[in-house]
Amino acid sequence: MSEHVQDVGPVASPPPGLSAPSTGSDLRRVVLGGVAGQIIEFYDYALYGLLAASIARVFFPADDPASGVLAAFAVFGVANVMRPLGGLVLGPLGDRFGRRTVLLASVAGISVATFLVGILPGPSAIGVAAPILLVLLRLLQGFSAGGEVISVVTYVAEHSPAKRRGLLTAFLQSGSTGAFLLASLVVYLVSAVVPESAFDVWGWRIPFLLALPLGVLALWLRFRLDESPVFTQLRAEGEISRTPLRDALTGRPWLIVQSIGVVALTFGSSFVFLTYFPTMLRAAGLTSQEAFLVTTVGLAASVVTQPLMGALSDRVGRKPVALAAAVFFAVGSYPLFGLMASGSLAAAMVGMSLLAVGLGGAVAVVICFFTEFTSSRTRMATFAVGYNIGGALFGGPALFLAQLLTVQTGDPSSPAYFLMGTAVISFVALLSIRDYARTGEPIR
Repeated sequence: MSEHVQDVGPVASPPPGLSAPSTGSDLRRVVLGGVAGQIIEFYDYALYGLLAASIARVFFPADDPASGVLAAFAVFGVANVMRPLGGLVLGPLGDRFGRRTVLLASVAGISVATFLVGILPGPSAIGVAAPILLVLLRLLQGFSAGGEVISVVTYVAEHSPAKRRGLLTAFLQSGSTGAFLLASLVVYLVSAVVPESAFDVWGWRIPFLLALPLGVLALWLRFRLDESPVFTQLRAEGEISRTPLRDALTGRPWLIVQSIGVVALTFGSSFVFLTYFPTMLRAAGLTSQEAFLVTTVGLAASVVTQPLMGALSDRVGRKPVALAAAVFFAVGSYPLFGLMASGSLAAAMVGMSLLAVGLGGAVAVVICFFTEFTSSRTRMATFAVGYNIGGALFGGPALFLAQLLTVQTGDPSSPAYFLMGTAVISFVALLSIRDYARTGEPIR
């Protein structure tokens, strides 16, 4: 099945939209290569959140541990500030020179930066240069990540049959959540083997060092991939946009505003769920190993839930699933946070598992939305601007705001207010967007 979309600028005929020439082993190879890169990108984000307390003690020593963690979370946020810039550079490159080019560049940058964090000396060795270099490496990670999601989702969607597009792109989200699961397992195992007295000295570095071999594997898988069939057809017909970023910004600017709102809950829920909860659980009285165990259970539930939500969106449409997730977080965040903050291991597992279901609906179908309401000629540029600005606004400050709300209110459930706010924003934005998966109509 092939869809045709029309873009700004004079063209002889409508350029191709989403096509599905790949089947069988080719499609499996495409999805596997995409998932591999997603694992690398979010493995980095997961490690930084999971190990924020250790990073704070090494790079931001302070008399008040909460202040050190706030500083570490602030550095976490700078990576998301760089995501829009990375998207603005790498997204248009994908529209000009091919999706595969950005697939390779993004995973290489993320892998190298994450590995270098693992070997970065602390202030005791190089003084103030240590936190400065940490920030620079986070900036490189954010810049590279700005091109990862947009390139891999576009690439997989342009290979996928229309009736399975939600399912197959949801596997990419499972890959990103699986990266958090992998990171949680690695940290759990390292913390179980390395003595607690040595963990903050050198043990926390081991998970970061593993990013290099994982990155080499992801690059090898992606080198074996061919270019997207949609981009290949655009190039053959001479329909590649020479100024995709300008065309995206001037052709349908309201679409970008809608996109930013759509991903508010996606970023808010994923970063709080995947990286803040270990800190919250330890503050509630659970041991480090118990906190990692709860996180692992929730991540496993999310990995399973996301493809189910993607498949459901293929049947009923993207919008109903995403709207239901927004309602879930708007209504259920505060009581579920109460379970997480109760100090009970069993209650925390229940709360985490229920939040995993909502997370599946919040993130699994949204990325597929972007490939269906954007033009093939400027798909990556439009995707890059809307998605990454949304990430900077709602993902970058997520951990900092969650910790700040807790510190200021004294209520460990108060970060739920942040999620409730992002849920309302996404609900309103979703109402304004047509569900092309449901109507079968291409964007005009």
